[in-house]
Amino acid sequence: MRGIKISWLVGIIALAVVGVSFLQVKWLSNALELRQQVFDQTVEQSLNTISHWIMFDAQGLKLSPDSSSFYQGQVLIADGMQNQSRGVLLRMESLPMDSLVALALAENGVTAKAVYGAFDRYGQPAYLEGENEIYREELIGEGYDVALGPLQLHVFFPNLKKHLLNSQLGAFVLSGFMLLVIAIALIYVMRSVVKSNELVRIRRDLMNNLTHELKTPISTIGLASEALGDKDLDLNEEQTSHYIGMIRGENKRLGVLVEKVLQASLTDSKSMKLYMQQVNVHDIIKEVVRNVTMQVRRKGGKIDLNIVAENPIIQADSIHLTNVIFNLIDNAIKYSPDGAQIEISSSQTDEGVELRFRDRGLGIPKEFLGKVFERLFRVPTGNVHDVKGFGLGLSYVKNVVERHHGTIYAESEPLVGSTFVMKLKSNPSP
Repeated sequence: MRGIKISWLVGIIALAVVGVSFLQVKWLSNALELRQQVFDQTVEQSLNTISHWIMFDAQGLKLSPDSSSFYQGQVLIADGMQNQSRGVLLRMESLPMDSLVALALAENGVTAKAVYGAFDRYGQPAYLEGENEIYREELIGEGYDVALGPLQLHVFFPNLKKHLLNSQLGAFVLSGFMLLVIAIALIYVMRSVVKSNELVRIRRDLMNNLTHELKTPISTIGLASEALGDKDLDLNEEQTSHYIGMIRGENKRLGVLVEKVLQASLTDSKSMKLYMQQVNVHDIIKEVVRNVTMQVRRKGGKIDLNIVAENPIIQADSIHLTNVIFNLIDNAIKYSPDGAQIEISSSQTDEGVELRFRDRGLGIPKEFLGKVFERLFRVPTGNVHDVKGFGLGLSYVKNVVERHHGTIYAESEPLVGSTFVMKLKSNPSP
């Protein structure tokens, strides 16, 4: 129930973040539109100023009716024009237009680059600098304009959008950064919730499995103890030995369980200490195999050894390394329900020894192959108690191997078997 509430809460937060992002984008869009409106008004004021400067005393300037003038970098068309138009053009020629336009715009806070030109009522250029000829269509269709008597002064800003965006750049960057931080935080929270729910499920399965595993040997030990202590039962020597064997066997199961829990506790607390010494990996493997041979034979299986590494002597903690090898063999036995066919091999590497533990059991699906070394993880089998275990062994194995500065990984194919490959260094660096 709590997990459902957390999921709903995360969903609501996600919707809120999306809503805030939408509002933020909308606000920035409105701010850009407002900036455009302010810019338009400012340019209109500047053009009115420019018009006033140009028209000042333009009426008094005259040109001869058939005169025409051409200047380098600009075109002055005066033939056949009205006297007022001629006066305007002559006035523009007498003024430093580039500086005039830039000054009028700058006085109103406009720093964007502008191109300009004067056109008659038919859209023909009356005054247009040569370098601005490429903007002729934009000047007429997209530019700002102001009347100069019978002419029209058009001004166009080639980089207007860039200019407006730069003016709002600080707000865009800050808003984008804040939205990114919120999105990353939300993703982190959602992943944490998913992992938390998964951990709760795994722990629940572990407790169910652990309870089952504890209940069975405790019940068996209790029944056997009652039978041995019941004076009304006339037990012969064979029956007594049978009950004692049951107690010993179940007690051993409890001991293995406690050992695995202790191993996991050491891994969690980071208090595991390694006592490094020279050990023979082959001798450790043979010793562990000798201890589990009876268990393997009882299931109709066998263990084949192909340990041929030229130099099996490495620096390692013999106790923890023994536990690692036992866990890998025990894992192979548990996941080989039809008789454990296990092959253990060794080979020499440049840095030390490579060990392979291969079985022909159930195998591991690819989607779970990368998780088998995670603590409390168990490959789903459809029934929690089909395969005995608590998801502690392989996580302990990986921790010990890494503490030895080695590596371990799994190769597997469902219904074909699995191979655990462990590489240990002869002299692990501290």
